[in-house]
Amino acid sequence: MLAFDDFRLKLDALQIFRGDERLEASPQIIEVLAYLIENRDRTVSRQELLDCFWARSGTGGDAALNTCIKRIRALLDDDVATPRYLQTRPRSGYRFIGSLTEADAPKRGQRLLGYALGGGVLAALAIACIAWGHGGASDPHHRLAIEPVKGICEYVLYPHFNAGLRESFVAQATQILPADYQMVAPGEKADLHARVSVRQTTQRTVVTVTLRNDKDGSILWSKEFAAPTDNNDYVPLQQELAKQMAVSLEGALDRRS
Repeated sequence: MLAFDDFRLKLDALQIFRGDERLEASPQIIEVLAYLIENRDRTVSRQELLDCFWARSGTGGDAALNTCIKRIRALLDDDVATPRYLQTRPRSGYRFIGSLTEADAPKRGQRLLGYALGGGVLAALAIACIAWGHGGASDPHHRLAIEPVKGICEYVLYPHFNAGLRESFVAQATQILPADYQMVAPGEKADLHARVSVRQTTQRTVVTVTLRNDKDGSILWSKEFAAPTDNNDYVPLQQELAKQMAVSLEGALDRRS
């Protein structure tokens, strides 16, 4: 377990608590945070994090990493301008600057052994991530680009909704893509393109995702997703729709493999 201020990370269960309250966070967020804590004696570069956690994501990993760092800061109620826990080093990377409880701050080698005995997930990541990022993974058979989201309404309710939806979609999809697929940025060479369109009213938001073959322009898969519009806070709506979209896309890609 790692502890700092009111926070506790249970590494064997990949959970985080603030006091006695368990906070909602994906296992990957806990893994990235724990990795930064494990390496708190130095600045961890963005490339190192990409190699460790998004090795198969191509340029799409940058968006996923940005989203992950934002969620870690939100989870810790940390401020990027005056950080207490996660410091950004411009053009360098990130460093955990919080103070661990002394009983929970053994030396690095002891912590890695503890991770292995407690479940092995983080130990495997810490030991193998660099090798994986520099050639350990097999070359992908397919390159997938998620295109910028298009609004097809006569007016725009929320100017930044579409950009945020795409960011969440990319972050969710990169975590569950089949092994033979790689995410690339729009404009880069890709054999598959995911097109996303949004129709939105104050009552309902409808999103359509279409997977197109770049070679002949044929539509390989398409699905519609809908949910009530929350006019007070649309971020949870973006995240929930993105999750549904990513899971359905992953299933469609699996069926093609």
